[in-house]
Amino acid sequence: MLTKNDILVLGLLLDRPMHGYEISQTVKTEGVTTWFNISTPAIYYSLKKLRQQSLISETRARGGGAEKSVYHLTERGRREFFASMETVLASDEPVRFEYDLGIFLLNKLPQDKALSLLERRQEFLRRWAQDLERSLDRERAMGGQPLKVAILEHSTSCARMEIDWLSKIVAQLRGSEAGVGEYRGLMLLTGDLREFYLPDLIKLIVSGKHSGTLTVTDGPSVRTLTFHEGRPVCATSRRPDGEEVRDPQQVMNDIYDLFRWQEGKFTFDQRMGPQEGCLVLRISATNLILAGARWVDNWSTIQRAVPSSDTVFERRAGGSCPEDLDLLEDECRVLSALDGLRDVTAVARECGLTEFETSKILYGLCVVGLVQPGDLDKIRLRRLFREFAELLCKSTKPYRTGPDDFSCELEINQRCSDMPIRFAASRIEDRTDPGLRTEELADVYRSFLETQLAVVRERFGAEAVEKLLRQVRAQISPGLRDTLEKYKLV
Repeated sequence: MLTKNDILVLGLLLDRPMHGYEISQTVKTEGVTTWFNISTPAIYYSLKKLRQQSLISETRARGGGAEKSVYHLTERGRREFFASMETVLASDEPVRFEYDLGIFLLNKLPQDKALSLLERRQEFLRRWAQDLERSLDRERAMGGQPLKVAILEHSTSCARMEIDWLSKIVAQLRGSEAGVGEYRGLMLLTGDLREFYLPDLIKLIVSGKHSGTLTVTDGPSVRTLTFHEGRPVCATSRRPDGEEVRDPQQVMNDIYDLFRWQEGKFTFDQRMGPQEGCLVLRISATNLILAGARWVDNWSTIQRAVPSSDTVFERRAGGSCPEDLDLLEDECRVLSALDGLRDVTAVARECGLTEFETSKILYGLCVVGLVQPGDLDKIRLRRLFREFAELLCKSTKPYRTGPDDFSCELEINQRCSDMPIRFAASRIEDRTDPGLRTEELADVYRSFLETQLAVVRERFGAEAVEKLLRQVRAQISPGLRDTLEKYKLV
C-alpha cells in the first residue's frame, strides 16, 4: 500500500522525470513542508521503495560533472497514482491535515472526477460533524470530564471548518462564486518554457481531461491550443505584427514550431474557450505531440529525454507500432530495434541512421510514451541472461559432432517454443515483453535456462554440466556477478 509520501513523489514525477535532490527542492519551493511533514531522507526512502515495486524506473545521467540517478514514472506507477488519488480525495477518515495533499495535486484529475470525490468527502464530513455534536451534547448533559469536552469541541469545530473550507473549493471549482474578471476553476497554470517542458504540459492537461486554452507567447508571437476534456480542438497563431494567421497549414506549422521553443511564457486557463476563427483540430493529443517532436532540431531539447548515446531504451508494454499513431517508417524501425540492451549508438548502427537522427526519433517516441529509458536492474538482468545462455551454448562445442552441429540449440528452441526466446546460430534472440517487471522477467529467464541445462545434461551428462557451469560462472563479466547472485538464474 502506498504511503502519503509515495503518492507525493509519484505526483511530482507525473510532471517530469527528476532526480532525488530536485524532488526535495521542489517540495521546499512549492511550500509543501509547511503543511505536510516529509523530509529529504523520507523522499529517498520512498524512491527506493517505488523503484523496487516497478512504479518508477531509474536511469543515470551526467550533470555538473557527476552522475545522478534520474527517476521516471512507469505506466504502472501512473495507474497506481490515480487509484491512490481516489482513495485520498474520497477519504472517510476524520480531519487530517494530510488531506491537503489531495488538494495540492487536485488539478491532475479531470474536473468532473475531482468534484465527485470532493462531494463524497463533504458528505462524510457532514455525517461526522453531526456525530461529534451529538457526543458533545451528551457529554455536556452528563457533566463529562472537561478535557474530553474540550477535545470534542475542538473536533467539532475542526469538522465544521473543514466543511466550510471544502465548500469554497467546490464552489470555486464549479465557478459558482466567481465574479466578473475573477478566476473560475482550479486549473490555472502559468510559467516559462525554460522551466516547464511543453510535452509534459500538454500531457498534464490531457491526463486530467481538462478544458481550457493554453496560450504560449514569445514577445509579440502568440499561439494558442484549446482543449475540451483533454482533447485538442482548436488552434490559433498570431504573427509579431499582430495579424492572425489564416492559412491552416501555417497555423499547424506554427503550433508544431512551439516544440522547438526553449523559452516563452505560457498560461492554461479554464475560463477561455475556442477563439473566433480558430483552426478546428482533428488530431489526437498524442499525434500532435509526436508531430511537434519531429520539429525539434537541437541537442539541448533532445537530451531532456535522451541524455547520452549510451542510454538504453526499452519499449513499453505492447510497444509495437500502434495503429492509432502516425509513425514514420524510420520511427517504426527504431522502435523495433529496441531490445532492452542496445544503446543509442547500437540502435543507430542497426537502423542505418546517424546518432542524431536516432536520438531525435527516440525523443519523439519517448515524449509520447512508446519507449522509456531502461531500468538499470532490468538492463543488467537482460545482459546477464544473454551472456550466460550464450557462454553455456559456446562451451558445449567441444562435445558436439562438428562445427555445424546445431541440434542442441534446435532442441532447446523446440522445447521452449511457447517462450519469446530462441537461439539463432548460437546467439540469443530475446523478445520478452518489455512491460514485464524485473522479477517476472527473471522467472522467464530461469525457465529457459532450466530447459537449456536439461538438454545439455541429457546430451552430454551431469558431470559435463557441472564442469560447464563452473566454467561459465568464471567467465561472466565482473559487473554482472552481483546480478547473478541477486536473481539466482541457475
